[in-house]
Amino acid sequence: MTDDGAFRMMAVRTTDTVRSVLRAQGLDVGTPEARLLGEMVTGAILFRETMSPTLRVQGVLKGAAGSGTLIADSHPDGWSRGLVQRRPEAPSFRLGAGAVLQMMRSLPNGELHQGVVEADERGFDDALMGYMQLSEQIETVVRCAVIVEDGELKAAGGYLVQLLPEAPDREAAVMILAQRLEDDFDDIRGRLVATDASPDHLIEEVFYGMPYTPLGDSEVRAGCDCSHVRILAGLSTLGPDDLQEMVDAGAPLEIGCDWCGAEYRVEVEALRHLLTSS
Repeated sequence: MTDDGAFRMMAVRTTDTVRSVLRAQGLDVGTPEARLLGEMVTGAILFRETMSPTLRVQGVLKGAAGSGTLIADSHPDGWSRGLVQRRPEAPSFRLGAGAVLQMMRSLPNGELHQGVVEADERGFDDALMGYMQLSEQIETVVRCAVIVEDGELKAAGGYLVQLLPEAPDREAAVMILAQRLEDDFDDIRGRLVATDASPDHLIEEVFYGMPYTPLGDSEVRAGCDCSHVRILAGLSTLGPDDLQEMVDAGAPLEIGCDWCGAEYRVEVEALRHLLTSS
């Protein structure tokens, strides 16, 4: 945060996290949905750390013309994950007319705060900035990037800067920072590759000449909350007829997690126990 209380900034390196998420989804890193999903995971982390650091955040990006849905999920203990939902016959994922971004975050009272904005061709981070302005009513600049070279993910990361209510001269502060970000930081791809997506570099450069105080850092990693117990809990919601059919089949169930790709095996005896307990 700048020492005059005008701005706060979050910056993140998500190279390894995005690489793991794309691998789990089986995505070619050069595809539009891979780049956008990586940007969404990056943006969800920045959004959570800024607005709800101790609570869960989820972003849902619905593509134009039925081109699919991308979901980014960020949890307070530091792990994040992503999911692609597309029909085999769907066109390549794209933004534009009809595409929308939905952001959801938990509130301390347990309620869910959510908002929806259009997601046009300008990109995911512009849609996220639109959401921050419309739903959170906070002046925010966001830039996220995923850089692929020669078929390899080289770097991923981004930053989020907010104008705080305590800013002594809001109009002047907005003009100064807007000019700096537009001139030098609108496209951060080169900086991310050159610095291994260093968050410290982004903060130091954006706040160059502005006294500021680091307030802390957090671990970022790919992860998932799937487990054998959760699989059994999901199966327990099935009706007796469905469970009986599985038991009669006489073979274990093999169930994969759509998020991380982990495989779980449910033995017939476990299915029989669920049936008798239902």
